Amino acid sequence: MEVTFNFTGKRFVVTGASSGMGRQITKELALAGADVLAIARRISELKELQCEYPKHITIASADVTDYSAIEENVRGFVDAKGKLNGSVHAAGILAFTPLRAFDEEQAKKMMNISFWAGLNLLKVVTTRKYAAEKTAHVQFSSVNAHKGQKGICAYSATKGAIRGSMASIAMELAPKGHRINLISPGIVKTEMTKDTNVSENVLSEYLLGIGTPEDVAGMVLFLLSNRARWITGADFIIDGGYLA
Repeated sequence: MEVTFNFTGKRFVVTGASSGMGRQITKELALAGADVLAIARRISELKELQCEYPKHITIASADVTDYSAIEENVRGFVDAKGKLNGSVHAAGILAFTPLRAFDEEQAKKMMNISFWAGLNLLKVVTTRKYAAEKTAHVQFSSVNAHKGQKGICAYSATKGAIRGSMASIAMELAPKGHRINLISPGIVKTEMTKDTNVSENVLSEYLLGIGTPEDVAGMVLFLLSNRARWITGADFIIDGGYLA
């Protein structure tokens, strides 16, 4: 039986919405009837996305590390559509930072986009003036927070920071009726990973092969839905059997 969702009358914010998993999640939320504020830097890709679902997608070209811009766009969306029912922080970058060629600036950039910007987004979207009651939120960790891989220590540290912080945040948000869960994907075919040089040994560990954004989006929508109302502070691994 196919699984479908009905988010009619619900409102969400999705970062990293111009490509990859963020784009797929935005499309599936809109298809399910939700109003979505799609945030990313690349305005041309956002406009293409909006053209597919003009009644349900509002776009905002903004850097997720520009906290004032993020709140300004959230405020405008809430004023126009109503209070938020949740968010997805899918923005992120992947860079190789092997120890002998460690790039501190690149490492800080990954942490700023994936971790600190994610915390700021949660702070904004769970504020009473923007949030409806009992909201649901999803952020992205990675299998690399669970298992090492050569050359990506900074990326693994970033995803590990997300994983390490979310249980505490779940405890803070629960009394206010809000939920937060994590998705930890393996390698997924996206623009971010298309030029990644992954060894055949690593690829062979994916029992079901490399994933697609569609393979991840379904779990995200489930966690945003009322069927997941008793789930918070959890980390869901979607990796085609990589960690099996």
